[in-house]
Amino acid sequence: MMAPVMPSERSVQPTGNPLHFFFRDALLVGGEATRLYLIRHAQSEGNTGEDLTTGDPELTDVGRTQAERLGKRMKDARLDALYASPLRRTQATALAIADTTGLEIVSKEDLREVTLGQPDFDIRELPIAEQQKIERQVLNDGTWDAFPGSEGSAAARKRIRGVLDEIIAAHPGQRVATVVHAAFIQTYVSIVLGLERDFIYYPFNASICSVRAHEDRRVIWRLNDVSHLSDMPAGWGGIS
Repeated sequence: MMAPVMPSERSVQPTGNPLHFFFRDALLVGGEATRLYLIRHAQSEGNTGEDLTTGDPELTDVGRTQAERLGKRMKDARLDALYASPLRRTQATALAIADTTGLEIVSKEDLREVTLGQPDFDIRELPIAEQQKIERQVLNDGTWDAFPGSEGSAAARKRIRGVLDEIIAAHPGQRVATVVHAAFIQTYVSIVLGLERDFIYYPFNASICSVRAHEDRRVIWRLNDVSHLSDMPAGWGGIS
């Protein structure tokens, strides 16, 4: 743990309202922070129920349109690096960003989705009492441990924190996009907020979550940004 920098040691002294100066430090406004964009892949056949067995579905036609919109949006983000999980839905989404930014996609296995059981697992095949038990655990605990055969909360958190810390350390002060998955993003948001629950909101397809990182501090800047999809019909990924 680094020793705190006292006001007298700062190279730039506060001007105007001093509270604004300290908020800038606390919330990592400007300066040396890495800007990390956590982007959920565009709509896949797994999201529509067309492919629930392979564990690696393709994008739908809607998803390809979402990815194209996302690529145009990220063109102006002045990205320095682009990472993605190795699965087809994230690679296809990242490719739309690569096409507009000229960046190479760096694949990392640890950016994969949280494992919540086998792709062909159907909770409806369990006895009613077991289904109700799982439902209570999901609602009350809100962790991946509630799902039969899951990766588990502790393991998922260790993996997700580790790979993102590695990426942040490799890009100090830069702008980095990672194309990942819903549960991956949910878990990291809970880590940043210091919450025991693994999921507290639903990341939309092709949405952007922005986190700023510097040394051991992490600050959330935006959640579920889908402004690039706002004029699309609700059935095509627009806001409903």
